[in-house]
Amino acid sequence: MIKHLSLFLFSLFLTAPAMGAGGDVTLFKRDWSFNGAFGTFDKAAMQRGFQVYREVCAGCHSMQYIAFRNFADLGYNEAEIKAIAAEYDVEDGPNDDGEMFTRPGIPADRMPSPYPNDNAARAGNGGALPPDLSLIAKARANGPDYLYSL
Repeated sequence: MIKHLSLFLFSLFLTAPAMGAGGDVTLFKRDWSFNGAFGTFDKAAMQRGFQVYREVCAGCHSMQYIAFRNFADLGYNEAEIKAIAAEYDVEDGPNDDGEMFTRPGIPADRMPSPYPNDNAARAGNGGALPPDLSLIAKARANGPDYLYSL
C-alpha cells in the first residue's frame, strides 16, 4: 500500500501540475522498476515523493490509511519515523475529564487529515472534497501509468 503511494508521490515530482481526474487521460506507458516478480522499489525516490506530499499535497489531501510506522517501507529507520510522527499533532482521548486532547504523534498513529471534517474540507476547496491519497494508485485503472500521465 505505501509503495503505491510512494510511486504516486514520486510521479508528482516528475510531472507538470496535476489535472482534475474527470476526463479521459492518454496513458503514457512506462517500464516501472517494480513491475514483474523481481521488481524493486527505489527508496530514495520514494522518500523524495513523501517529501513532495508533505510540502505540496498535504495542505489539501489526507492519507488517513497510512500509519507513521509504514514509513519503514520507504527506508526510514525507527528514530526518523518517531521524529516524523512527532511533527504532527494527533487528536486523542478522552482524558479523565471526558475531553479530547491533542498530543504529538507516535509511530502507531495514522496520518491526520489537514481538515477537521469533510464539510470543512469542502468549504476550503470550493465544494469539492479532496481525495485521500492513501490508496490512489489502486483506485485508478493502470494506477502507476495513470498517475504518471497526469
